[in-house]
Amino acid sequence: MEPRLSARIAEHVKTHPASPRERNRAVFLALLPEIRQALDEGWSVITIWRTLHAEQKVTFSYQAFRLYVNKLILTPAKARPTSPSLPREPGSAKGPTGFTFNPVPNKEELI
Repeated sequence: MEPRLSARIAEHVKTHPASPRERNRAVFLALLPEIRQALDEGWSVITIWRTLHAEQKVTFSYQAFRLYVNKLILTPAKARPTSPSLPREPGSAKGPTGFTFNPVPNKEELI
């Protein structure tokens, strides 16, 4: 029988070190409450990054930091709840209202 998923993940982490991208995301997620609080207090993203970078809490670039802020903090806040789509009634479809091509010319329309 194969070991549980969590045991396999733990074994994988032991044998394969985390990539810098995974490490950076983990650091950002650990600091997420502080970053969110600073943004709510009105501090700019660059100021927050400069402070954390000076304290050596984040070692990745400002561009990566900004990407994480936009993706994990700002975008979910702007996301609208989706409304369920209603099924259309089969008889409510309207015909074309614009030009329709008829390959057989009608002489009454031409004169």
